[in-house]
Amino acid sequence: MSKLEDLKTKRDELEAEATRLAELEASKIFTVEIDDVKMIKTIQDHLNKGYTWTTKNAAIIVTLYDKLKTERTRITKEFAELETDQEVADYQPVLELKAYELNGLYQALLNVNGEGIENARKFIRMLTLVGESVTTAMTEMSESNKVMTDLHVELNDVDGTIQHLEDAENREEVEPTLTSEG
Repeated sequence: MSKLEDLKTKRDELEAEATRLAELEASKIFTVEIDDVKMIKTIQDHLNKGYTWTTKNAAIIVTLYDKLKTERTRITKEFAELETDQEVADYQPVLELKAYELNGLYQALLNVNGEGIENARKFIRMLTLVGESVTTAMTEMSESNKVMTDLHVELNDVDGTIQHLEDAENREEVEPTLTSEG
């Protein structure tokens, strides 16, 4: 097998791996610990009253808000199904978010406009209680994205080398034709 064929095989393998990782990332769920189900309502209130959206993020914020509503229902149901005092004491509610939802929450916590001391207190409390967990989940997501980015860099390098070898082969095929006629 030639070097060019080896590189094309490697490119196919890298593309397959990139596709597999993209599908895995799209389905990956990140968890954000919360104190209790009331924190979800606090976050929803923040999104509804303290967050200034734009046309480029409106859909993400609406989706996040709706996901929080679903998570609130799920967590409330889970909590209601706990049978013993020990289960209740050990229960740690977590939000289960896809990458784009987690990123939306992260952005909503970073980009805040507010008025009034009591609203500031609520926001600081919310940020204190969920901020570390969101940051931890974002770090996990960032590490996953780095693997994907590194794979794409390698794929780009292989594509460049393939293009260079194909260009060289094309020049070799053209040059003998030009010199034999000349």
